[in-house]
Amino acid sequence: MALDMYLEMGGSAKDWEMTKEILYELGMERLPEHRLDAVWYTLGNGEVFCEAEWMRPSRRTKEIIAEGDHGCSFLVDAEISFRINNSMYDEAVETMKSVLTRLTKSTDMLFVLSFQYEGVYAIRDRERGFEWFWNDPR
Repeated sequence: MALDMYLEMGGSAKDWEMTKEILYELGMERLPEHRLDAVWYTLGNGEVFCEAEWMRPSRRTKEIIAEGDHGCSFLVDAEISFRINNSMYDEAVETMKSVLTRLTKSTDMLFVLSFQYEGVYAIRDRERGFEWFWNDPR
C-alpha cells in the first residue's frame, strides 16, 4: 500500500532547476524522462517514488488546490507528487522533511505539502517561512 503526498510550489525556473538538483543530491535515482517538463525519481531503497513537474507558462494559471488552513497564496509553477511506501513510512517522512529543508535553504520556492490535497503537513510562505506540522496537520 502507498500514500500520496503533493507538494505544490511557486517560484522561478532557476528554483525549479535547483529543486531537481536537490532531489538528485539527496540520493534519488533519476528515472528516464518522458517529457521535458517532468522528471521521475525513486529513492534507492524504495521508500519514495516521486514525480516532479514544471508548469509551462501557458499552464501556470492554477491556484493552490490543497484544502486546509494554510494561509498561502501563490500560482503553482511546479508540483511534486510523493508516493510513499507504507512499510517504510518513517524513513519516507524524514526524506520529505530533508527535501523541504533543502528547498528552503537553496531556493525561494513557496510551497504547500498536503496528503492527497487534504490536510496540510508543511508550508513555506513569505510571511511565516517554513513550517512543518506533520503530527498536527491543518
